[in-house]
Amino acid sequence: MSVVDPCCPQISPPTIDVAVRSVALKDVEPLSWESLSASATLVATPCGTPIRTIVTGRRFITTGVYASRKAGRPQPYESMNERAFFMHCEVDTEVLDYRAQPFRLEFAQEGRRRTYIVDCVRLMADGSIEVVEVKSDPRALHDHDYAEKLHAIRTICEQVGWRFRLVFKMALLEPAAVHQNVLDVQSWRMTEYTSADVFRIVEAFRRTGRAVLGDLVEHFASRALAFAKLKAMMVGRIVRIDLTQPIGNATPVALVSDSREAWK
Repeated sequence: MSVVDPCCPQISPPTIDVAVRSVALKDVEPLSWESLSASATLVATPCGTPIRTIVTGRRFITTGVYASRKAGRPQPYESMNERAFFMHCEVDTEVLDYRAQPFRLEFAQEGRRRTYIVDCVRLMADGSIEVVEVKSDPRALHDHDYAEKLHAIRTICEQVGWRFRLVFKMALLEPAAVHQNVLDVQSWRMTEYTSADVFRIVEAFRRTGRAVLGDLVEHFASRALAFAKLKAMMVGRIVRIDLTQPIGNATPVALVSDSREAWK
């Protein structure tokens, strides 16, 4: 049986909290988690807070906290690689929501009781759930025991309809130009923008169907303010800025499809 607090208020909808509980709660439709309950247990904290400090007792190993606008909460990280991954999640318009260490899995493997604390769980725009392990490089997989553990985690995820991904440092930092743009965009994530700002941008796209950053400047008081708000809107999944080239007046911008629907 999974350990969760069913009375905990849920952020609605959709959130990682809801997604985890849809699998963890005993009285939901059988998404195949019930069939795993004899060998695997999902342990979550009340209200979706990170689980690491509960597992380690007095030993706090968190090295920092990333303030996420997208998730609406701080995300603890234990390496600079995890921090870089959170920045990518913040900017990626395909990511609806994400959580650092939202639960641990306890399972039996070859007669041994194993535990696994998830680095990150992401709710994607297509409704899928990704469980992500962030590592420096593939050399970690040379450890046979660790590789077997991850294989078991992948199998558990697949049986409940989730994806399991390994993300390495190289994928986060290269191409260097893209990484620099991610750093830039996320640095403006807390910039305030209003519903009127969003309405004007959506209307601009309705008239033209496409735009570059320079076209959208006229809707704001200044170029600097326009760039700051549009970068924050990317975090808010209103627009998608092309990050494959230097960001400037000629940078292509698209409207995120579900934001278009929301403003009809």
